[in-house]
Amino acid sequence: MSTGPLHGIRVIDLTDDSGRFATKLLAESGASVVRIGHGTPGPAMRDAAEAAKGGLLDWWYDGGKRRADIDLDTEAGREAYRLLAEVADLIIDTEPPGRLESLGLAHAELVKTNPRLVQVSLTPFGLTGPRKDWQSSDLVAAAMGGVLSVSGTAEQAVNPWGRQSLHVASMMATVCAIAGVYSARETGTGQLVDLSMHEVVSTTVEQIFFQHWFDDILEPMFGMPKHALRMASRHWLGAYTVTPAKTGACMVTVSPRPVAMYQWMGEQGDEEGALLGAMAPEEYLAQVERGMTAFKNFAKTVDSGTLFHKAQELHVAFGEVQTVAQVAQNPQYEFRKTFRPFDGHEHVKTPGPFAVFSETPSPMPRAPEPQPTDIDDIVREWGAIPAPRPSTHALRSGPYSAGKPLDGIRVVDFTWVLAGPMCCRILGDLGADILKFQTAERATLVNSPDFPYYYVWNRSKRSASLNMKHEKALEIIRPMIEQSDVIIENFSAGVLARWGIGYEQVKEWNPGIIYVTMSGPGHEGPWKNMITYAPTIHALCGLTHLSNPADRLDVGPGFSLNDHAAGFLGAIGVLSAVEARRSTGTGQRVDIAQMETGTYLIGSAMLDYLSNGREAQPNGNVDPFGHHCPNEVYRCGDLREIALTVRTDDEWRRLCDVVGPLLALLARDSQCDTAAGRFERRADIDAALREWSQNRIARVAVQALQSVGIPAGMVQGGEDLMNDPQHVSRNLFRSGEHQVFGERPYDRFPGLWSGTDLEPYLLSPGYLGEHNFEIFTELSGMTDEEVALGMGDGLFG
Repeated sequence: MSTGPLHGIRVIDLTDDSGRFATKLLAESGASVVRIGHGTPGPAMRDAAEAAKGGLLDWWYDGGKRRADIDLDTEAGREAYRLLAEVADLIIDTEPPGRLESLGLAHAELVKTNPRLVQVSLTPFGLTGPRKDWQSSDLVAAAMGGVLSVSGTAEQAVNPWGRQSLHVASMMATVCAIAGVYSARETGTGQLVDLSMHEVVSTTVEQIFFQHWFDDILEPMFGMPKHALRMASRHWLGAYTVTPAKTGACMVTVSPRPVAMYQWMGEQGDEEGALLGAMAPEEYLAQVERGMTAFKNFAKTVDSGTLFHKAQELHVAFGEVQTVAQVAQNPQYEFRKTFRPFDGHEHVKTPGPFAVFSETPSPMPRAPEPQPTDIDDIVREWGAIPAPRPSTHALRSGPYSAGKPLDGIRVVDFTWVLAGPMCCRILGDLGADILKFQTAERATLVNSPDFPYYYVWNRSKRSASLNMKHEKALEIIRPMIEQSDVIIENFSAGVLARWGIGYEQVKEWNPGIIYVTMSGPGHEGPWKNMITYAPTIHALCGLTHLSNPADRLDVGPGFSLNDHAAGFLGAIGVLSAVEARRSTGTGQRVDIAQMETGTYLIGSAMLDYLSNGREAQPNGNVDPFGHHCPNEVYRCGDLREIALTVRTDDEWRRLCDVVGPLLALLARDSQCDTAAGRFERRADIDAALREWSQNRIARVAVQALQSVGIPAGMVQGGEDLMNDPQHVSRNLFRSGEHQVFGERPYDRFPGLWSGTDLEPYLLSPGYLGEHNFEIFTELSGMTDEEVALGMGDGLFG
């Protein structure tokens, strides 16, 4: 029976909706998770027997976990919690700041009897700071963290579908959890991680800070504004957008090389396509806007599916905007068996797992447990789990690793653009020694050390250049791989194998190697050779379709959300495999298909369609699960926008008190006493709140709402985030001297480890191969003279 890479890790799940995705990821990977927190159930399952076990969200988030009946407000409950904590490896909680301390259950107390205990406290704004007690929601987190400053249209902010800000924070919580367990098992000391959802979201919006910090370069060179804008589906590069087709919609792009598509358009009688297709490369590459306009006009004459498949046949990265029903029929997913049945419930299917582990595959999905398990039984079972083996692999420290959680892990990084670099930045921040390998051929634009985007996503890495086509390349790279723990790449399928460093080859050199692949569609299947970037994947995985107002198809996420998510899941995959190696003694291959990542993010919609026959539809910021109403963004009299969410009936009553006369009639209407009733009256509620907001200053309105415990926050962009009082208080942003860009801001890791901030950070490399001499002399046995000679003969080109 498959047990998963995290088999044997014991987890207390004290989370609400904001953190239950974190413990889902752990349970899916084989950890023993005991849930004592509570979340909203979501819509009922169609089958009565399945409904008795939980709602849609219970099946999606809590499958594979056991429940324990513990009431922390009672002494008996607190004692049961202490008993579990004595034999646990990990606690993930979302309790309000100070609550566990007030109950005598602080991490500092628990480690007295379990010194290796790790606790990740995920809170809306962190455990300290002037806004630590503010309330939040997915929508409010997206507003305050910058997501809504770039997602939507100029007139209307549109939150990515499916509570993605909660998912982003939960994924980082999972990274911290496994990294903390690794560190505790190496050092004997557990840690408390103070993780702020606001910090995680703020530092996970692709373009906001690179535009804000580098306007002196980007504005004169590219006409790019300092403040990142909401531009519907139009990517900040201007090279990707969603456009209506004859039927449906399609994401069109001039990337990577559009000439074959132009020529095909010309063959179909399109005059502009014929003109563009006849140009020399330097001509059509200089006319991106003209090419995008040509694609948008031509799309109106062709069905979206035909356009998508033809473009991909010609190696242009178009992506059809697919509905949930279309995603369910994806032939790539059918080949990869992406949708799995729950054990004992064959017709209830769910996407996953988030990664395929070759040697420690994830267990079958299991239904949520409706009944609690006896605490004594759990304590006995957990107490009988053997102590983890000491690591038998050499510790490989980098120059900035000392004292950090992942000190001792070395990663050979063959990644580019965003997903892979984000993964390795996270690992590097946490202390892994990241050796970033690049070639001059691929070090263009966002992959170039002298471009601001690279600065943001490639810190905490040492830079090495190596021409993998050179006859001596394998001789040079082999000893490096033999002395490393991880290889990670996000190229198209087969690139590393063609270089001679495919998985089957390198595991002969190093049986303990963990080999992580992060291609778009995955390395096997009928779509394995498709060209995909984040906008392509958003379209194909269902995210673009769902992240729209009800009357549009062309909005979608306003940044590369899926690249960020794949980066998080890549880090989780790496750390899970490192932990599995402790038990198995061997490495393994970890395959993450970024397209599956996108569909995983909307997993509740897929589960609902596949199991209940209900197909989610785009509906703006309306809560798709029927719990939060109102849940919307409103423009205030100073033209700033605020987001607010009502999560409970009590919050509704408090909102009515704050708003006063404009909600008076609705406040007296008993229909509005429940969330279901408020959904029916949503148009009236929104109209009243729009009128109220138009007569308020945004900051004053937010303060009034937060003062009575209602989640609310301004839509913030780069300038707001840099001056955010909570970020300033917690010193999120610092500055450092970069050898190319001079003095520039940077953001610290969005979590404090037992009060420390993981300084010092290595800022991004200043040029390709900056660390060649130290890396190749240290790990490949070369002399300085040999490295210098290699530079002369193209070895490091």
